[in-house]
Amino acid sequence: MSDKLLVIGAGGHARSVLDIALQNNNFAQIACMDPVYPKLKKVDSLDEIPIIGTDDDMQSIYEQGYKHVFVALGENKLRHKLFHTAVSIGFEPVNIISSGALVSPRANLGRGVCVMAGAIININTTIDDNCIINTRSSIDHDCHIMKSCHIAPGATLSGCVKLEQGVWIGTGASIVEDIVIEEWSFIGAGAVVINDVEANALYYGTPARKIKQIV
Repeated sequence: MSDKLLVIGAGGHARSVLDIALQNNNFAQIACMDPVYPKLKKVDSLDEIPIIGTDDDMQSIYEQGYKHVFVALGENKLRHKLFHTAVSIGFEPVNIISSGALVSPRANLGRGVCVMAGAIININTTIDDNCIINTRSSIDHDCHIMKSCHIAPGATLSGCVKLEQGVWIGTGASIVEDIVIEEWSFIGAGAVVINDVEANALYYGTPARKIKQIV
């Protein structure tokens, strides 16, 4: 069992991550960091998990012996920023993987990856650092999910799909084979993507169509 894990975030997604971490029982001590501190000092519904500081306290928390970290925030750009801040301080990102997920032994996972219950990751797929593979999502063979992506519950990626950095795939969306979705784009819930997607854009519909550019 490793020593101390710092989870960045204490909201809904963080509680899901913490639930898996507690079931896996790989850490002797787990605490959270969140802007709600010091107003709240315990995680809602998880009284055994303390909240011990805010983002400004990351360095001092590291010096308290919390050497492992997981960034449990759903929003991609903020998660990306705090992941790199934590690594620059010296934290070692860990993976949080549900025992109810199916991950091929021939898939490749980076650091700071969350794989929720019911998710499937198939052969020769690569998941880079700081990604969320959420509940009951499915990623087929030979996909490449680059850093800081979020694949929401029930989304489906067919084979050989590439998501560039920071892509969000909404709940229940479907991506057909051989699609490239460029960086920081957002695919809305239930969309069906049958053509490549340009960077920094919002897509919705069946088939998915560009709605607007996003910052």
